[in-house]
Amino acid sequence: MKKLLLILIIFFNNSCDNKECYVDDVYVNKLVTLTDEEFEELQLNGSYKFIEGGNAGIIIYHMANSEFKAFDRICSYQSCNECSYIDSISSGIAFCKCCASAFLLDQNGNAINEPAIAPLKQYYCLTNGQILRIYN
Repeated sequence: MKKLLLILIIFFNNSCDNKECYVDDVYVNKLVTLTDEEFEELQLNGSYKFIEGGNAGIIIYHMANSEFKAFDRICSYQSCNECSYIDSISSGIAFCKCCASAFLLDQNGNAINEPAIAPLKQYYCLTNGQILRIYN
């Protein structure tokens, strides 16, 4: 009986430590005026801007033909780690400083470098004149 109790205690302790990390669904509804000085760098194709919102911030990425995409900055790999977020972007590729995963922003945030295999969390974008709405 003691052996069974010991096995159960070990099993439950190990199962509690094996914590999965998920990207939380958080409410996002942002309006950005693209003509504001703060967002002037978004006028060029391939440009980006980090803003507040989402889980760890939001990336606004200017695609070709005045199309915009928005992604959560939190990395899809081990998102529960404090350092697991996108900290740099180069040539349309977003990089996580924590795990070195890379994501293609012009292809829906798909992971191109392991350990991440899931894409970045993407938000909807709607442009009306010079107003960009980012929402889910």
